[in-house]
Amino acid sequence: MASIKLDQLVDKLVESAPPGELKEVGEGLSSLVSSPAVINESLESYIQKNGAVFSGKYIASSYNKDESSTKYIDYVSKKKFNVDLQSNRVTDIESFVPSVTYPPYFEDVVSTLETYGEDHYPSGYAFTVIPVSSSSVRIIIIGQRLNNENYYTGQWKSNYLIDGSNVSGTVKLDIHYYEDGNVRLNFDEKVSTSLNGSITGSEIVNVINNAENKITLQIVDDFNQLNQKYFKNLRRLLPITRSKINWGNAIGNYRLGSDVVNKQ
Repeated sequence: MASIKLDQLVDKLVESAPPGELKEVGEGLSSLVSSPAVINESLESYIQKNGAVFSGKYIASSYNKDESSTKYIDYVSKKKFNVDLQSNRVTDIESFVPSVTYPPYFEDVVSTLETYGEDHYPSGYAFTVIPVSSSSVRIIIIGQRLNNENYYTGQWKSNYLIDGSNVSGTVKLDIHYYEDGNVRLNFDEKVSTSLNGSITGSEIVNVINNAENKITLQIVDDFNQLNQKYFKNLRRLLPITRSKINWGNAIGNYRLGSDVVNKQ
């Protein structure tokens, strides 16, 4: 019974890991939990459920897990690999010939996504394209900005299923700011749209671009309303100074507000 409770506790702690900090969470748990197997099992479960980037460009998730082994499949480079949870790198890379039939637009969408990442993701960018059938693929995009020296990390993760002309998926944003405390932003938005023309790599990425631009504008609009909607509720109207805060005009004078306004 105690072992089951320990498993559940470790699972919850790992599941709450901020973006790009999975390795650090595992190391912290190692000093508290005497069973490495319990920690590794939770980390593996997290990876399969949420997806994670290894060696800067390989994505591991439940969608590209090799059912016949412990490895993951990179359908773009046609390789299989293991992941090292301690170093956050891929290991045991080997060539692999997938049995699934690739859609005719597969290479085109890979090439276009490479350009898309260079244009739209200023820092860490990784993607994978997983053929589901001869007419459908799953696209996973993970963009990360990990700046532990300045106490913040952030991750943008997109997951799209292209099935014929239909496009569906989710976009998740996770930001962790932890200087002198912890502030966490989680954003989750569903995407449902369709291709406007022929099924090509350019058309698919164009639809993704439009969806992500729309979501970005929505997030920016939410940030612009922080003064009145969110920061105002963070603390009481009369702080320890006994002076009422003018939330509408003076938020930039306070530390957290100043950091956001100045994009630090």
